[in-house]
Amino acid sequence: MISRSLRTRLVVIFTLLLVLAWAISSAISYVKVRHRVRLIFDSEQIMFAQRLERSNLTDLLKILPENDKTSLKDGQYNQAREIFSFAIFTVDGKRLISNKNDDFDFNYSKDRLKLDNGPVFEENPALRTLWLRSQDGQFVIAVGQENTYRNKLTIKILTDHAVTPWVILLPILLLMIVLIINRELAPLKQMSRALKNRSPDDDTPLDGQRLPSEMLPFVDALNSLFARIGHLLRRERRFVSDAAHELRSPLAALRVQAQVAQLAINKPEVQLRALDNLTIGIDRASRLIDQLLTLSKLDAEESVPDPTPVNWQRIIQDMQPLFFTLAQKNDIDLQVNYQGNPPDSQGNSLLLSLLIRNLVDNALHYTQKGGFVRVTLSNNAFTVEDNGPGVTQEQLTRLGERFYRPPGQIKTGSGLGISISKQIADLHGLQVTFNHREGGGFIATIMINQR
Repeated sequence: MISRSLRTRLVVIFTLLLVLAWAISSAISYVKVRHRVRLIFDSEQIMFAQRLERSNLTDLLKILPENDKTSLKDGQYNQAREIFSFAIFTVDGKRLISNKNDDFDFNYSKDRLKLDNGPVFEENPALRTLWLRSQDGQFVIAVGQENTYRNKLTIKILTDHAVTPWVILLPILLLMIVLIINRELAPLKQMSRALKNRSPDDDTPLDGQRLPSEMLPFVDALNSLFARIGHLLRRERRFVSDAAHELRSPLAALRVQAQVAQLAINKPEVQLRALDNLTIGIDRASRLIDQLLTLSKLDAEESVPDPTPVNWQRIIQDMQPLFFTLAQKNDIDLQVNYQGNPPDSQGNSLLLSLLIRNLVDNALHYTQKGGFVRVTLSNNAFTVEDNGPGVTQEQLTRLGERFYRPPGQIKTGSGLGISISKQIADLHGLQVTFNHREGGGFIATIMINQR
């Protein structure tokens, strides 16, 4: 099984590469050295044969008895005998003289060898032989050398200049590779230890200055992940804190009303009123919980969930009965005007319906009895205006903060409706603005065609 350790894999890979490089280098060196050795000794054979050919071969042959084939073992050819073997033949193939025994592999045949065009090299597994005809045409000179000698010399040169240095250098190179890899991977080990000891809620960015540039995208991705996780944790803590804070009062009120209902067993009117208050409190707590869950869900979304083509006029028309029922209950004059219809766009119909409902409900909720609310849809905007009490300029800048409600409010509320509306608008790339209305009141506007 291949190790998953980057350090081990790098060491193995570099070791294999070094061994492969050494093997290829040795093979190339062997071929080149063998070729050079052949050229050198071929040249020596030619020079030796030419020196014999330029000697007085007739006088040399007279030194020995006629047709005597005794080998020459001493004299001026003793050194040459260690490297080269030679023999002299007649043109008919009769051996006249040699420095080797008869069994040495010199066999001349004028039918086999054509020497009219100059020297000819002949090679077999044991011997490489040069055949040369003398200038007077009376003799044939053969100079041979054993291939074993050439091969041994080639291997010795290769061993001295290729194998031995590599045998010495390879362990040193491997040690250097291990040290370099350990040094280059040290920042990763330090980062690993830092991550292991890191607190789960620590979103401090990692320092990637000592890391190689190839690792920076990985570090940037980790830092981005830590930032998102930190944002998520802060959001969840804020949600839990807000929920605990906002639910504390309604739950306490529910407990009080339940106790009143229990104690007023003999007082039906008091008990009924307590139960009514208990029901109102439960409805308020349920609405608060729904808004908190909606806000938490919106916080987790980075884009519009399940986008579909949205028709703004159809959404408003579907909610009109609900708006008019609420307006009639609060004795408010509600008007819905269609001055245009924005082109269909991609969005989430349920979230946009919640956005519109929050703005209209907010106007109907805070407008006094006998007031009016105007809902207007144009080609590029959705507007809700009322003649309610409105807010001050300072309060206007804080609208949209979670759980913020302008002081002095008589009507109940949690301060989440506008915050939810702004998040839905931001998610869809829409702009929501809040302004004062001339003559008193409040205006909320959604700019639709802003993208």
